[in-house]
Parts: sequence; structure tokens; C-alpha cells
Amino acid sequence: MEGLTRQLFRRILFLAIMLGTSPAMRAAEPPPPPATTSESSLAASLGDSAPVVVWGRTLVSYRLALEFPDVTERARAAGERISQALGRIDATKLAVQKVQIGAARGFVVSAGPLFLLSVMEGDLDPAAGVTPEVVANDVMRNLRELVRDHADQHTVALVIRSVVQAAIATLLFAGFCTAALWLRSRLLVRVTRTTREAGHALRVFGYDWRPVLLGIVTTLTRLLMLAVILCGSYLWVTYVLGRFPYTQHWADQLGQYLFAAVGTLASGAVHQIPNLIALVVIYLVTRGLIRALNGWFSAIESGNYFTSWLDPEAARATRRLADIGVWIVALIIAFPYLPGSHSEAFKGVSVFLGLMLSLGGAGFVGQIIGGLAAVYSRAVRSGDYIIVGETQGVVKELGLLTTKVITRTREEVTIPNSMLISSAIRNFSRAEGNMTVVSTAVTIGYDAPWRQVEAMLLRAAALTEGLLKDPPPRVLQSALDDFYVRYELTGCVPSAAVRGEVLARLHGHIQDVFNEHGVQIMSPHFENQPAAAVVVPRDRWHVKLNDPGKPGPT
Repeated sequence: MEGLTRQLFRRILFLAIMLGTSPAMRAAEPPPPPATTSESSLAASLGDSAPVVVWGRTLVSYRLALEFPDVTERARAAGERISQALGRIDATKLAVQKVQIGAARGFVVSAGPLFLLSVMEGDLDPAAGVTPEVVANDVMRNLRELVRDHADQHTVALVIRSVVQAAIATLLFAGFCTAALWLRSRLLVRVTRTTREAGHALRVFGYDWRPVLLGIVTTLTRLLMLAVILCGSYLWVTYVLGRFPYTQHWADQLGQYLFAAVGTLASGAVHQIPNLIALVVIYLVTRGLIRALNGWFSAIESGNYFTSWLDPEAARATRRLADIGVWIVALIIAFPYLPGSHSEAFKGVSVFLGLMLSLGGAGFVGQIIGGLAAVYSRAVRSGDYIIVGETQGVVKELGLLTTKVITRTREEVTIPNSMLISSAIRNFSRAEGNMTVVSTAVTIGYDAPWRQVEAMLLRAAALTEGLLKDPPPRVLQSALDDFYVRYELTGCVPSAAVRGEVLARLHGHIQDVFNEHGVQIMSPHFENQPAAAVVVPRDRWHVKLNDPGKPGPT
């Protein structure tokens, strides 16, 4: 009898609360009109979700509007009601009670006579698979923590301790940032010095990659230090927010995000271990194959191994092509094993890079084809003396994209390889025995015996140091112009490196010999017909040259 009376009393008390004995209840959440369960379910499925937020913490999400204009207004009213009652809530009196309003069933969370909020069946997501009672109990536990944090927030000692801890953490974070910036500057100085000291070790395919490598390493170093500072900032913000009860939930969320991210990365790394092993194997096999090919091509370049179909100069270019081809094949094989290679972002980047290469790679491919055509046609080799366009000099380096030429004035001229297939190449280094041809021309009037002129030119060639005697120099009358005869002296020097110096000495001896025999190296031009015929008398056709050192005719 006593138990029945107690149960009846509780029901009467709860009915009084729900019918409006509490002014807050009457003003905030009036009872809804009668509705069927199917209507409530339909409203839940069609209505938007609105969270009940108190102190930045989401307690529950509503889907039913009941008698409010919309579900958002209902959630806002419940949040304001709990916020205003936080100081009056007794955490020990929090309870969950079942309620039915018309056809709508659910649970209410109250603290003694103080109504806080309700959780109806229509408020739940059917796909979540939870009951209103479970959600209401979770709300009650969160309210207990909220009431405790609200009480702690008004404790002076706790606030002072939190401020001191936050200040110490801020000072440590400032020191950490300063140390990170100092370390970044030291790393950049070290990277710059190491890259500059690398020298020819970073020259690939005839191109100095040091500026490019320096830019990449510098950017990566700065990004690494920025990532370190951002991680430190994340930890600092998480720690400081965790010192204060009002922001404790934010710190908990940041910590959960961090642990979730680390867990995702760790799980991804574990699942990628087989792929990483495959990538390492592909890299090792590729490196081994390239070393074997480089050893074989290097033997041909140095002359230690001879093959009829590949000369040393072509072996160098072929080695570069083989390296590129092997790496491309290795990259194609390794592509499926790269982390994220199957993602849409990776595919998009691949398409973008392919489009860029298609649009901007025409000139690049043209340079490569020009260099290969020059190498495999054997039109140009390193050390040759050539003339291309207005440039003449010794070929210093025949690269994959450009050719470097050292002129007679010791200037280095870079010629795009596309010019090698679009311009005529005059090569002076293809005489027998890999000698370099030297030639010069003079124009002498018709009044000078041509036999004497030829003899003087050969005398000057014989006096020139560095001009080879075998094959012997020769003189050709290349043109009979209107006022003079053009004589061309041709000889050979042992290498293209000394061509300029030998040619300069030859010009000096030509002047000395012609001066010695009284023959002017001036090209006459007549405005009027001379009174006497400009011819060589027969008695002077076979004039002998003077001995060296004796004065010539006056």
C-alpha cells in the first residue's frame, strides 16, 4: 500500500510539471497538439536537425518542432533555459523520466522540480539505431559535467592556477618558436654552402642543377619548419584551452582530432608497408641496372671497349637516353604502389602535368631531337672547331639541350640544339687523323705574278710554328674578281684548341713575306681604265723568291 501511494505521488507530481505548474516550462515549451506516431515519424524524417548547445557543447539534436515555429527555435529555447539554470542545478538531483504527450513518446531530463529538456522519439535519427532513453541518459551525464565545470569556472583559485599555467605554456611556446626559426636559418645557410660546394657533381645532361636543387631544398626546409611551428601551435592551443573549464570541451575535441589524425596516418603507414617494400625493390633493381649500363657505356667512352655501331661521343648521349628510359619505365611500374596514386587528386595532378608537358614540351623535345641528330649523325663532337650561324669556336660540351662553344676570344657561347638541325654546320675538325683545318684568304691585284703569290703564301706557311707539314699546306685561286685574284691558303693544325693562335702567327708571317718581296696586300679598285694594261710581263712569270732575311725588290 505504501509503495502504491509513493508511485501515485510521483505520477501526480510529474503530471503537474508537464501541465505547467512550472512557469519556465509553460513559457518555454508548451505541450504539442495531439499527433499520431506516423506523423511524428514523418516530421522527424522531413525536418532539419538543430543542436541544443550550452557553453559550446552539443547536448542533443532536435528534429521535431512541436509547438515552436521551427526546430531551430525549439533547440535555442532549450539551450537558453539550461544556460540560465546552470547555477541553480543540483547535479545529484538530475534524473531521466519517461513521458508521453499525446501520441509522442520520449524522456525528459530534470533536476528536482526544474525541467531542463525533453528527448522525443521523433528527435532521433532512425539510422542511428539508438533509443530515446539512451540519448537522455547521455544528456544527463553531460549535464553533470557541465554543472561541475560551471562551478569550477567561478572558483578563484582554479582560475588563478589556470592563468599561471597558460602563461608558462605561452612562454615555453614562444621559446620553441624562436628556437625553430634559429634552426631554420642555420639549416638554410648549411644547405646553401653544401650546394655551392657540390660543383660538377650536380651537373646532369649538361645542365647545372644546383640552383634548382637549392630552391627545392630551401622551400622544403621552410615548409618543414612551418609544419613544426604549426604542430607546436596546435599543442599549445590545446593545452591552454584545457586549463579552463569553459573551454575544456574544445581542448578535448582538439585532442580527439589530433589522435584521430595520428591514428589514421599510422594505420595508413602500416597498410602501405607492402607497397613501400615494392617501391624499395623497384628502386634497387633500377639502380643496379643503371650502374651496369653506365659501366658499359663508360668503357666505350673511355676507349676501353670498342663496338662498330657506337662511337665514344654517341655512347655518352646513348647513356643519358638509357638512364632516362630506365627511370621512366621504373616510374611506370612503381606508379600503382605510390601512396595515394588511386585517389582522384593524384589523378587530377597527373592529368594537369600531362597537359602542361603537351603544351609546353614542343620546344623541349625539339632541343633534344636536335642534340641527338647532331650526335648520331656525327656532325659535331666535343673538341671540334665549327661555325654555326655567326658563332665559331671549339665545341666544349654537347649537351642534351644545348651545345657550348668557346670562341677565339675565349667567350663561351651556348647554342640551342635546335639550331644544329636548322642551320648549316661548318666543321673544320674532320680532316684525316682528326686534325683541324686552318684557312685564310688574301686578294692581290692582277699585276702580281700568281706563281710568286702562291710561293710567298707557302713560304709564310712553312715559317709558321704549329702548322703541320703533313699534309702539306696548299694554295688555291678561289676567285678571279673584277680587280683582284682571291688566293686561299689551307693547312692543318693538330687540334682545334690551337687553331686561333696558329692562324694569328700565319697572318703575321704572310705580312712579313709579302713586305719582304714588295707585294702589296691591297685589293685595287679602279674608277677609270688605267693607261697601261694591268698584266704581268712574261719575263716576270717565274720570279724566284729571295732567301729569307734578304731585302726584296724595290
